[in-house]
Amino acid sequence: MSTNYKRSKEWLSLAFNNLDKVIKFYEINEFAACVFRIQLSTEQLQKALIVLLGLQFRKTHEPSKILESIESNEHIEIEEKFLEMIKKIADLSKNIEDEGTVTRYGIIIDGELISPEEKYDKAKTDERLDDLEKILIIFKDLFEENPDFELELTTLSEFIVKIEELEE
Repeated sequence: MSTNYKRSKEWLSLAFNNLDKVIKFYEINEFAACVFRIQLSTEQLQKALIVLLGLQFRKTHEPSKILESIESNEHIEIEEKFLEMIKKIADLSKNIEDEGTVTRYGIIIDGELISPEEKYDKAKTDERLDDLEKILIIFKDLFEENPDFELELTTLSEFIVKIEELEE
């Protein structure tokens, strides 16, 4: 198996580990921790895709910018339908990346520190969870035609179902 596939699977494994934590934290109403893990897993999912496409990257918490740049990268030839999926992943991921360090440290509003626990209630967490679910569905669609990702496809499908069950 090529290095790109191997490394991509490693990033997916990290993301799946964090997706497990997303579910667990949501179930016990630890919404700030849940949003942090949504943020982390989303970054890792994007990095799996970036590596699979053969791109290199430095440490970043905004991999959506790399995915957005693919369209103008003359060294990458990609079918339009896949390009559209990648752009949608980047767009949805930006919503999550924009949370920045707020998921860990909180935010100062009008001179007052608002902790992550105060900021992230169920409604705000559900918004990010909805973005995550859409990202997972697109990933599933992207990998569906690739037999090298059969196990990962199953895992993605399982997470989609678990998230749908949380939202009921």
